[in-house]
Amino acid sequence: MDPTNPKDCDALDLRPVWRAQYPSSGPAWDRAIEMGIDPVQLLANLELTPTERLLQLDEMTRLYERLHATAAAAHAAGCRTRG
Repeated sequence: MDPTNPKDCDALDLRPVWRAQYPSSGPAWDRAIEMGIDPVQLLANLELTPTERLLQLDEMTRLYERLHATAAAAHAAGCRTRG
């Protein structure tokens, strides 16, 4: 799969599936799906308390920092990365 190829990206378009599985809850809901927002993730996040959302954000931030540090170390060591 080539993410730069529009044909490959079209195959990953789940909006028709989401529209069929998740009936409209109004224009904001429809717009979110049109923008490609995953309703499964949206609903799961809406069920979280504010504290749980902050803990999730903290975990994702720590993961990003570890990945960034690993990539920087690899770059400093002369390793080539994709991209």
